[in-house]
Order: sequence, then structure tokens, then C-alpha cells
Amino acid sequence: MKKSVIFLIAVLYLISIVVVSFFGLQISVDQFQVYMTSISITSYDQIVGDNKYLILQFNENEGYSSVIIEYDYAPSNASYPDGVTFSLSNNTYTDEQGEIGYYAQVSQAGEVVFFSRRAVRLTITTTDGSKLSDSVTIVCR
Repeated sequence: MKKSVIFLIAVLYLISIVVVSFFGLQISVDQFQVYMTSISITSYDQIVGDNKYLILQFNENEGYSSVIIEYDYAPSNASYPDGVTFSLSNNTYTDEQGEIGYYAQVSQAGEVVFFSRRAVRLTITTTDGSKLSDSVTIVCR
């Protein structure tokens, strides 16, 4: 009986080695993802209350003006430092024909282009799962 128990333990040991070798001890990437803990727009001229404002002069000669929004995040070793989206509010209008026009548009690189004088609100939001955001009101005069 002793030999059969030792033999059974040896067989289970070998099976466990094969199973671990085949399936591996895979580590989930999410276990080591470093989420952003803060995000802050650094492109602004003034803060009034809790609101940031950026003042931009409209270029009449070019017919548009643009600005690139800069931001900081923490920690510096975040897994997805470019994992943000930019969005604008109060940047559209509807003309007489019912078509939507734009006062301003934003690229996913953070460049805001104004086609007329207007104030819009830009919000930057993280996409890494931390659900952080910051906003700035951009006034194009």
C-alpha cells in the first residue's frame, strides 16, 4: 500500500507540472496597469472660482485661430499617458437650412480651432479606467 501512495503522489506531481507548463501561471496585464490619479489642464490664463479660462485672439486675416491644449497627469509612470479624449461643448449652431455648423472643433491631439469668435468649454477625460477629467473655458475674442 505504501508503494501505491508514493506512486500516486508522483503521478499527480508529474500531471501538475504538465498542466502548469501547458497553461502557465499567466499574469493578467490589468494587475500591473498604473492608472492616472490626477489630470490637470495647464493651458489657461486665469482661474476664477473653480473655473479655468484661456483667452485667445481671433485671427481675422487667416479666418481662424487655434491653440493646443496642454495638460499634466500623475503618476508619471501611468500605463496610458496618452489615454485621453478631448471634447467641446457650446461649439455648434444650426443654420436656416437646419444643418449643423461649428464655431470650433478639437482634434484628439488637443488642438482647438476656432472659426469665429466664441466661448466654448473644453473637457479632457481619461480613458484608462480612472474616469478623471478637467475643463477649461476658451474665449476666442
